[in-house]
Amino acid sequence: MSSRPTIRYTYQDYLAVPEDPAHRHEIVDGELHVSAAPRFRHQEVVGNLLELLRQRVRASRLGTVVPGPVTVRLHDELVVEPDVVFVLRGRMDIVDREGGIHGPPDLVVEVLSPSNRSYDRDLKRKRYLENGVPEVWIVDADDQTVEVWKAGRQEPLRSRDTLEWAVGDETLLLDLAEVFA
Repeated sequence: MSSRPTIRYTYQDYLAVPEDPAHRHEIVDGELHVSAAPRFRHQEVVGNLLELLRQRVRASRLGTVVPGPVTVRLHDELVVEPDVVFVLRGRMDIVDREGGIHGPPDLVVEVLSPSNRSYDRDLKRKRYLENGVPEVWIVDADDQTVEVWKAGRQEPLRSRDTLEWAVGDETLLLDLAEVFA
């Protein structure tokens, strides 16, 4: 009895997937993951966070913050669509404005949904950090917390009230009550 060959998906396969606003398509470890479009509460939290981050990033001229889904290609078998990404002004060469981001953003944010909690919190978070993303935020709207994971750390910093975000020489403060409003 022969076993079926394992299919390994790549960035080229990702590019061949038709645009589908009802689903997100990602490739992690060469495996295709398809998830349903986010729910209202998820998008509400993403919008609140995006608004706060953009205000602070623009005021300090630090770089660019964009909402997902946006394609982030970390390598040929790791293509993801985070909820929010930030790229420092001096690293904009990794951004293809007609496509996506080719390389690790400076910050990736994943807002948990009931259907993707362990996928985002465990698998994707680990892959981000292993592939050059220096900081990952896992936002839990149900628990109203943010886990801040940094490269090289074994445990996250957990925030419930105010999140301090160090970017270059700046420290930006985010009121989490505004994020979860």
